[in-house]
Amino acid sequence: MTYSIIARDAESGEMGVACQSQAFAVGSSVPWALPGHGAIATQSMGEPMYGELGLDALRAGLTASEALTALRSVDPHPERRQVAMVDSYGNFDVYTGAACVAEAGHHHGAGCVALANMVASADVWVDMVAAFQRSAGTLAGRLVAALHAAEAAGGDFRGQRSASLLVVRAVRTGRPWRDQIVDLRVDDHPAPVAELDRLVAHSDGYHRMVQAFERALDGAAQEARALIAALDRPDPARDGDLCMWRALILALAGDEDRARRELRELAQASPRFVEVVAAFKAAGLVDDPALLDRILP
Repeated sequence: MTYSIIARDAESGEMGVACQSQAFAVGSSVPWALPGHGAIATQSMGEPMYGELGLDALRAGLTASEALTALRSVDPHPERRQVAMVDSYGNFDVYTGAACVAEAGHHHGAGCVALANMVASADVWVDMVAAFQRSAGTLAGRLVAALHAAEAAGGDFRGQRSASLLVVRAVRTGRPWRDQIVDLRVDDHPAPVAELDRLVAHSDGYHRMVQAFERALDGAAQEARALIAALDRPDPARDGDLCMWRALILALAGDEDRARRELRELAQASPRFVEVVAAFKAAGLVDDPALLDRILP
C-alpha cells in the first residue's frame, strides 16, 4: 500500500525517509527517524513497534540488522510486514514478508534501500534506487526524486493521496532543534509527490532566510546578505514574514534605501508584518533603534 526509500548521505551527514501511498496521512505511520541514531520505514500492514522500539534499539547501540532481527523475533505476524532500517553508521537492513500484497519487494543501492508493496510493478523499487543514485543535491531533494521515479514506474496501483519526507543528521550537534533537517507531510492531496516537491523547495528557502536573519542580528549582516543573494525575492502578499526578514537583513547590511522600498511594498500587501518590524524596536532586537525609524514607512 506504500512505497518508501531510506538513505544515508555520508558526505552531508544526513539520513532520511521518503514515502508515498494512496492511504491517508502516510507520514503519521511509515517514516521514523532519530538524529544521531537512524531512520526506519515500516509499512504493508505496518506495525509501529518497528519504528518506536526500532529507534530505541538503535539508540541502545544495536546495528540496523540486529534491531530488525530482534523485533521480527517478537512480532506475531512478521510475514505481514515490510520494514527497512539504516543506522547512523550507514548499515542497512530490509525485510519484505511473504504475505505482503504484490507487487511487493525491495532493492538495495549505494547509500539507500527502496521498498514497496501493492505497486504496479517491480520497476517501482528498482527505479527509485536508480533515480536516487543518479541525482545530485541535498538528501531531501534526492529522496523526492526517487518518489517521482516511483510514480513514473506506476507507483501505488490504487493511485496517489499522501506523501512524507523526514531528514535528520546522522551525527548529533548537541542542539536538537538543528538536528532535524526536514519534516514535511502531505496528508491528503491529488498530487502529493508534486506538492511535497514544492514544500521542499519552500522549506529550504524559508530556513535559509531565518538563518540569515539570525546572523544579521548577531552582527554578521554582510554574511547574512550573501546567504540570501541566491534566493528568489519573496511575494509580499504570500510570504510577508520572509519579506520582513529580508528587508531587515538589507537594512542591517547598509542598504537602507532598498529595505525602505521593500517595506513600503509590504505595507501595501501585508501591513501586519510592518507592525512586527516596529515591535522589534520595542523589544530591543536591533542594536540601532534609529535604523528602524529610518526604514519604516
